[in-house]
Amino acid sequence: MDNQFKETFGSWTQAIGTVISAIAGTPSNVLDEEFRKNLDLIGNELQATGNALLADAEETWSLDKFGNIIQAIGNSTVILGLVIDFDEITKQELIIKGNLIQALGGGTALAGAYENPDEPEQAFNATGNLLQAIGNSMQAMGGIAELKNSILEKDQDKDQEQEEQDKEREQQKYQYPYLEEKQSDAELIQVMGGWVQAVGSVISLIGQLRSNEDENSGDGSSNESNSNDELA
Repeated sequence: MDNQFKETFGSWTQAIGTVISAIAGTPSNVLDEEFRKNLDLIGNELQATGNALLADAEETWSLDKFGNIIQAIGNSTVILGLVIDFDEITKQELIIKGNLIQALGGGTALAGAYENPDEPEQAFNATGNLLQAIGNSMQAMGGIAELKNSILEKDQDKDQEQEEQDKEREQQKYQYPYLEEKQSDAELIQVMGGWVQAVGSVISLIGQLRSNEDENSGDGSSNESNSNDELA
């Protein structure tokens, strides 16, 4: 498996993974919570695989390679929060830390994109990594706010009347779906962050595809020049 194939396949895998995770993080009346959780798990596994392939394709140590390694570690941390049977607070903390690690990796890869500023595709890579870092940061911020709300709700003592109201509201939610409460600001931030990250990974993919075209056209021109030299 040559390095160009690793980079291309890794970019595709990462982009598909982020889109799948963004879909999983978007509330839907069609997809139930358990299915969305499994979808998010698949998305993070694809992202970790893609980042690992991108890091492996770099023969020498660089900021870009280091950034992809950090992102793969972040995805693995999110996966732990999704699959291991911890209490809910620990799970949320792991997911938040995983997103923060991914944001750090995106920022490191962003710095690496400026190592070769003369290459046209680096603008795509820089923009893509910037958006991914922003998206992961938004997901972490939303997760922190949601975790704080969960702790406050858990610690709050409810009286019998409040419990009855909650039961009645839960029953109404199933009988009358349009009465369901709107998303909290924390959830909206996480959803937006997931899609910002997805857009960033797609832009990075475009940059990789443009880089492949430039390399292939350069090889073609070189081979044609060698052929002309031999004929002469």
